[in-house]
Amino acid sequence: MIKYSIVLFFLFALVTASAGQSLNCDQVVSYQMKVALNPGTKTITGSEVLNWKNTSDQPISELYFHAYLNAFKNTQSTFFKEAAQGLARYPRELYDRPQDGWGFVDVQSISASSTAFSNTDLLPTFRYVQPDDQNPADETVFTVQLPRPIGPNETVNINIKFVSKLPHNAPRTEFRSDYFFVGQWFPKIAVLENGKWNCHQFHTNTEFFADYGSYDVSLTVPKKYVVGATGVMTDSTANSDGSVTYRFQQDCVHDFAWTACPRFKVAKRMFEHPELPPVQMRLLYQPEHQKYVNAFFDATANTLKHYGLWYVPYPYKQITIVDAAWRSKSGGMEYPTLFTTEVDWLTPDGTQDPHALTVHEAGHQFWYGLIGNNEFEDAWMDEGFNSYSDTRCENAAYGSRAYYKTYLSREGFQIPLAFPGVRIEHRTRRLENYRPHAAKDAMGRLPFAMMDGGSYGCNAYEKPALMLWTLEGYLGDEVFGRIMKTYASRYVFKHPKPKDFVNVVNEIAGQPMDWFFEQMLNGTGILDYAVTEVSSRPFVEAVGLVGKESNRQYQAYDEKKKSNRFESDVLVRRFGEVRIPVEVRVQFEDGEIINEKWDGRDLWKRFSYLRSSQVRRADVDPERKLILDLNYSNNSRYRESDSGAAIRWASKWMYWLQHFLETVAFFS
Repeated sequence: MIKYSIVLFFLFALVTASAGQSLNCDQVVSYQMKVALNPGTKTITGSEVLNWKNTSDQPISELYFHAYLNAFKNTQSTFFKEAAQGLARYPRELYDRPQDGWGFVDVQSISASSTAFSNTDLLPTFRYVQPDDQNPADETVFTVQLPRPIGPNETVNINIKFVSKLPHNAPRTEFRSDYFFVGQWFPKIAVLENGKWNCHQFHTNTEFFADYGSYDVSLTVPKKYVVGATGVMTDSTANSDGSVTYRFQQDCVHDFAWTACPRFKVAKRMFEHPELPPVQMRLLYQPEHQKYVNAFFDATANTLKHYGLWYVPYPYKQITIVDAAWRSKSGGMEYPTLFTTEVDWLTPDGTQDPHALTVHEAGHQFWYGLIGNNEFEDAWMDEGFNSYSDTRCENAAYGSRAYYKTYLSREGFQIPLAFPGVRIEHRTRRLENYRPHAAKDAMGRLPFAMMDGGSYGCNAYEKPALMLWTLEGYLGDEVFGRIMKTYASRYVFKHPKPKDFVNVVNEIAGQPMDWFFEQMLNGTGILDYAVTEVSSRPFVEAVGLVGKESNRQYQAYDEKKKSNRFESDVLVRRFGEVRIPVEVRVQFEDGEIINEKWDGRDLWKRFSYLRSSQVRRADVDPERKLILDLNYSNNSRYRESDSGAAIRWASKWMYWLQHFLETVAFFS
């Protein structure tokens, strides 16, 4: 019997390991929380027991905490000041909220204990600080002083009682009628790096950063409410006052979010793949969105499949999909093992929504959830990597999408308009948002210090995604695939920095690529190659004085003796500041093709040929490997005398004219 048990144990361990279900992370923090939602006052009353480990080599006597909800306390917070300056992607309706529409987190008591000291009240040392902008009205970061320092590898227990008030219809966390999405809602300890606290205020254009740890959270809500949360529900208890307490637990995550709404409908499906661990998919959807249930599940399953095979398997047992309430601002947001998506009844066919948004938010479970870089400082390593990856996933799962554009009315009403007959590749849409903002800021600049919301969006989403596509084109699919898989698997739960990714690229590529990243991360230049001249002329045999001095003869030009060969020139220019080696393809009328390579360092390069056929056309970057190229319409050119070129350009203009007329017809 003992031998049999041992065999079963090892078999179970082998199966679990092969399925990739084991979680192995350095759990710096552990949270135990008991909280209760009061739907009437839109408040959450809670107690929090935090165990924090000093992972540095220095003693620590001051602790830093985030109090994110205080960003919605009043219009003097840094969040609202930046919104007023036009730095945010959010409309001015942020200001127009009911009296109970403001939010806050109120720390009512805070104490600490450790092996070095007994339980001590820390509230007398509590103070708000503003490490980023010294705005005295901002209360999104606070500190407390410990009675004695905590040494390296020592732990401290923090007990906090708090009340959180959710804001109305606010980004990322909110209430809207009886729908509650609860994110960034509790006092959360900051990250200690190299003996210093990495703790930024809550800005409009940045997100979050925290250590990995374990969460054990008990949520008490009225009985009629359906609840979803980070982790797995391990228990539920009906209370005598008509409420229910749900307990959720999860290891190796860096945050905890939850949602509650009496109108939620629940659906479940199992994701299964022979090479990946099974995952329970739990969907909380709005009753009116029944017809989108399959789409929500399909997009999530495709994300788990492709991201899992390309990068690293999803290691948690469950993923929760939340269909956000209509016109709420929590739609399209990611938290560990839980994300929100949304769908609008105005969404036209062919846009691949809600698939596209669901893929993007589910994809955050990998770069945001598992890799866990600092979104405050390096947003491009999350949003950019995910934008690159979701585009790959959508291409693999669904192919091209219909071209569409969203128009904004004077009343702020968004009208999406699609053209089903016009199909575009997903990467092309990234260029539309990249072009207007490409030169505003360097991608490596702190996201909350960028010029405006357009610049932030470009440098967090579009430019890094296009950068990765360009790098893939330059290095090749196979090499770049190994780079991404190596980086993901090596830095699971590790909080990597930009240099870590660059080092992996250099290692796998087998060549230094620092020159590439220096331009991408620290420069504001654009990439724009163009073919500006394609010409051919009959080759003229020697005319003039021919022969050596002793027998020099004059040879006149004879129109009747034209050569059957042609001299051809192709002029390629670099209009942007970014320099990347590029391919040039030259085609001749007889079908001959010559492939050239240009290092792109000079402003121009002329290629000259002597052939029996005239050059027909030339293309710079013919296979479109450098997707970052700002203006691809100038990458090809036909010989000037070729009338077919005019026809082709006329066709393009007719397409855009048709697009314009369709738009006018729609609004008329």
